[in-house]
Amino acid sequence: MSTGPIQSAEDLEYTKKARHGHGKDVVDEHNIRQVAGCLPIDPLNQRFLLVSSRKNPGAWVIPKGGWEEDETQEHAALRETWEEAGVKGKITRHIGVFAERNKKGIKAHHWIYELEISEVVKKFPEKKKRERRWFTFDEALIATKSAYLHDALRLSSLNPAVHRNTDNGNGQYPQQQQQQQPQQLQQPITTTPRPSQDPQETITPQQQTTAPPPQSQPPPQQSQENVSALLPSPPSEGKKGFGAQLKSLLNPKKLG
Repeated sequence: MSTGPIQSAEDLEYTKKARHGHGKDVVDEHNIRQVAGCLPIDPLNQRFLLVSSRKNPGAWVIPKGGWEEDETQEHAALRETWEEAGVKGKITRHIGVFAERNKKGIKAHHWIYELEISEVVKKFPEKKKRERRWFTFDEALIATKSAYLHDALRLSSLNPAVHRNTDNGNGQYPQQQQQQQPQQLQQPITTTPRPSQDPQETITPQQQTTAPPPQSQPPPQQSQENVSALLPSPPSEGKKGFGAQLKSLLNPKKLG
């Protein structure tokens, strides 16, 4: 199956109603349903945008849905992201294909793409059916329940282990580094360092013992547009903070 060209929001028609056509969903030779979705990210503030699950109250998921016969995987992923999350943006990379399993075996294959958010819209097709919320990397691992979503999160560019291996912070991943990532990503989440909240902060070179440390180079200019002005502010978490209460994750405030 070809993944086709990387697509942007310019290729998508933003409809007022969600498309329904599950009778046309693509299946593979084993009759396994093919699903496409996006992992929406705000790279500047190091956050994911997730939506509430309709089938599993209290769980958070990525916007996704059936990839239909008359569209590509990327188009389906962008469409579902608009319908379920009201998000516009550009697909920057294909994270991978992940198997969703149940007691009987593989239920679906999920084609997941990383999407850089350019706009979060207040009115969208499933506004009355879903809630939206911002999550850091560690928070997203707690809020999501499915193993395949955990795998996709760990392979995203917001994983601190992956973030350290970016090329000059521009989101491009050398092939050699990509091949080494899976082994690093198997580390327990409690040992994973959190990314710097300052996008201009650089990693300090390891100090040499026989010579003074080299002077740090000026950090590269950020090529990504600051979308903070385009995004709603995250909901207030109160004085107790996220780490002290999982309840705030399961009953969040809406983004709008």
